[in-house]
Amino acid sequence: MRKIHFETQLLNSQKQQANVTINYSVISPDGDELRRDTNSAIVPASSTEQVRYENNLDVFVLNPDWWSPESPKLYKLITTVESDGKIIDRQETEFGIRTVAFDADKGFLLNGQPYEIKGTCNHQDAAGVGAALPDALQYFRIAKLKEMGDNAYRTSHNPPTPELLEACDRLGMLVLDENRLLGSDEENLRRWHDQILRDRNHPSVAFWSIANEEFSVQDTAQGVRTATTMQNLVKQLDPTRPVTYAAPVGDDFTNSINSVIEVRGWNYHVGDDMDKYHAEHPAQPNIGTEQGSTVSTRGIYTNDPARGYVSAYDDNFPSWANTAERWWSYFADRPWLSGGFVWTGFDYRGEPTPYAWPCINSHFGILDTCGFPKDNFYYYQSWWTTNIVLHLLPHWNWPGREGQDIDVRALSNCEEVELFLNGQSLGKQAMKKNSELKWPVKYAPGILSAKGFNGGKLVAETKVETTGEPAAIQLAPNRANIKADGEDVSVIAVSVTDSQGRIVPEASNKIHFALSGPGKILGVGNGDPSSHEPDQFIPQWPFHAKPVDDWRWKRIPDAYAANIPETANSFDDSAWQKADVHSDSGPLQGEDKAAFRAHFNLTADDLAALSVQLTFGMIDEDGYVFVNGQKVGESHDWQTPAAFDVKHLLHPGENTVAVAVANWNGAGGINKGVTLQFQEPPAPVDWQRSVFNGLAQILVQSTKEPGEIKLTASAEGLPPATISVQSQPTAPRPFVP
Repeated sequence: MRKIHFETQLLNSQKQQANVTINYSVISPDGDELRRDTNSAIVPASSTEQVRYENNLDVFVLNPDWWSPESPKLYKLITTVESDGKIIDRQETEFGIRTVAFDADKGFLLNGQPYEIKGTCNHQDAAGVGAALPDALQYFRIAKLKEMGDNAYRTSHNPPTPELLEACDRLGMLVLDENRLLGSDEENLRRWHDQILRDRNHPSVAFWSIANEEFSVQDTAQGVRTATTMQNLVKQLDPTRPVTYAAPVGDDFTNSINSVIEVRGWNYHVGDDMDKYHAEHPAQPNIGTEQGSTVSTRGIYTNDPARGYVSAYDDNFPSWANTAERWWSYFADRPWLSGGFVWTGFDYRGEPTPYAWPCINSHFGILDTCGFPKDNFYYYQSWWTTNIVLHLLPHWNWPGREGQDIDVRALSNCEEVELFLNGQSLGKQAMKKNSELKWPVKYAPGILSAKGFNGGKLVAETKVETTGEPAAIQLAPNRANIKADGEDVSVIAVSVTDSQGRIVPEASNKIHFALSGPGKILGVGNGDPSSHEPDQFIPQWPFHAKPVDDWRWKRIPDAYAANIPETANSFDDSAWQKADVHSDSGPLQGEDKAAFRAHFNLTADDLAALSVQLTFGMIDEDGYVFVNGQKVGESHDWQTPAAFDVKHLLHPGENTVAVAVANWNGAGGINKGVTLQFQEPPAPVDWQRSVFNGLAQILVQSTKEPGEIKLTASAEGLPPATISVQSQPTAPRPFVP
């Protein structure tokens, strides 16, 4: 039996107290109603401040369905508030039932059992959209991580968007919910307080991190006091979850945040530091908050500083970091470390280690910015899942290297792997746990294949082949049916294949995209860390301009008068002096007032423009603008060009513009040119992206209209490819009056 505690906060913004009824309904993961309760409350009227009423309820659940990454069972609490017999608010809250804890020797415990953290750190950004991820991309990314065997997600180093936590709740992913800054001042504590209250209902949130790598204060008395205050706030608001700090230090303890934090977090320092620390502080739990930082580029197998690429073998890492095999094999042998989080699950914009420009994103990801796996994906999949995995690298297209040794590796959890080239065995090797296998193979075009054995029995086979030239484009949506809600997204993988349907591993064809139906292209990408192609194509709005040149002027007594005859449409200005409006200064002297007038002719074609703007390079100083006798606006800054939307006042044939000007200092008037700018319809956007090592990605988003969305991809020399995505009607959200 488990006791579930509910707190309901009611806000009454009315000026009189409210007598309300609160109805609760607890729904099981199977959809059955487990409990219904009703409470009455008197909610005080608010005055100058918001007043909240708290109502507490305990519900006992027999034989609960436990939430875990492997079985993310969710309950639902439906809360309605009634006043005068009418429902005035309704809230659905998903929650899970599970327990989390740490044991100093056994490590992290989920639902009372040791549970190894196999996690990744992640920023929130993706190819095609940057940091503004649609909800569907949150689910896409979490699903990709789970496919690798990832069971935990560190929100480094910011509060997560709630939609990410919802995806983790529903798909099954533990979350280390991290705060942005270490701070015990009022503002930082307010943010930390709000983050905890906002996120604590999510079953995916398993632990809190107060901050990351606070180098300047983490080993000071001030830092220790601040960490204590922040940890105490967690325990006050959420006593059920452990607290950690992502510490970039070795066996430091005295005068360190490590001395007060509940769970010691380790950023790097794999090796003796960890064993020594655990021996000296055996009662404190540990977790690898940030590990790995292995660098690699998808589909590249030699370091290429000139192009900003890093080999995809598990060989490259910065001075502070480790290979995937090094850190994981160390942690896997020490249950007390609880597992850890790799830096990072996905590549992200910025920090292009080890190379700078022209790189535009990191190389740390196990997957690239699109979510295409790099080879290390299969290392983790081998040792983080129970699936039988057998993966060979590199690709087998090496023209000009015939007879030369190629570094071939097998990533697998099979007990033994045998390698073949064109059917000839190159030997069988035993796989060491948490490791990989290597062969030097003299290149010959054809088929490189492998067989995996467990207990002497063949359990897996794989191959990489020498491909032909690019011959086709393949489109593969992650979802062929999306919701017609204006938000949902289908992630479509684009590949260039040879005549046999095999992805050409070095293809770089530029693909053009055209879309029809109730959808739009949201963005494109290819995972190339050195690509400077745009992720988004913005429609260009062309315009053409006509000068308004034939100006005349005359001094008037008052430019500010309500009705100035000289601005009327029919006023005769033929006897006025001519004015040169292209000069840098006008004919007016200090404290002069004058009217300026011009005539221009327009055709019906001119007025077919989407908009027409009348633009002035300079009106010096105060100006009141009239078109065909109607005032369109004012200008009071001689240093800033002025523009007015005038299409609604124009007609075919002759039109008139008049400006009443008041000048106060120096030479003034109308200067630096006057034009009419005619906005034309936008030119069609040519969405395009080159494939990188054979792959690219396009994101298609629905509108609110249901129907068939068709995407066509084309490239020079290749036949076009078309797929359909169905945008389906969605049920309206419940309405609460």
